[in-house]
Amino acid sequence: MSIAQIPTVLFNASVILAGLKSPSGGSGKLLSWVKQRKISGVISEPILDEILRNADKIGQNREETQKNLLKLFEIHPEAKKDTVDKFKKIVVHLGDTHVLASAYEAKVKFLVSLDQKHILALKDKVKDFKIVTPGELIVCVQRIS
Repeated sequence: MSIAQIPTVLFNASVILAGLKSPSGGSGKLLSWVKQRKISGVISEPILDEILRNADKIGQNREETQKNLLKLFEIHPEAKKDTVDKFKKIVVHLGDTHVLASAYEAKVKFLVSLDQKHILALKDKVKDFKIVTPGELIVCVQRIS
C-alpha cells in the first residue's frame, strides 16, 4: 500500500481506551496498525485529554500513556467554534460535537468509535467522512490493502 492509500482515521477515545485495555481485540489491532503505519491515526487535544482522564480506570499510567500516544498519533488542536457549531444540529449529545468537528477539520477518511448511542448513530447523517466501528474499519482497510 502506497502512502497515498493509507487511510487517515480519527480515533474516538473509546477505541483507544479499549485497545489499551485489550490489545488482542479489534481496537487493539487498530492501534497496532497505527504503529505499523498501515493506517494514519489522528486524535484531537480534547480526545487526548479524555483518554488521559480515564487511563487509570483501565490500569494505565497517565504519563506513560501520554508519551506513547504523542509518538503514535497526529494530535490536532481543539476544533474551531464555527466547525463545532456546524455539527450541533445533528448530534444526539452536544458533548460529542467536538469529535465530529475534529474529524471534519482533520479531513480524515474515517472516524472510528465504539459509542453506539452518540457517535455511531450518526452514520447516515455525516457525509464528509465515514463513521465506523473498529470491526468495520478492519474490513475496509483489508479490502483496500
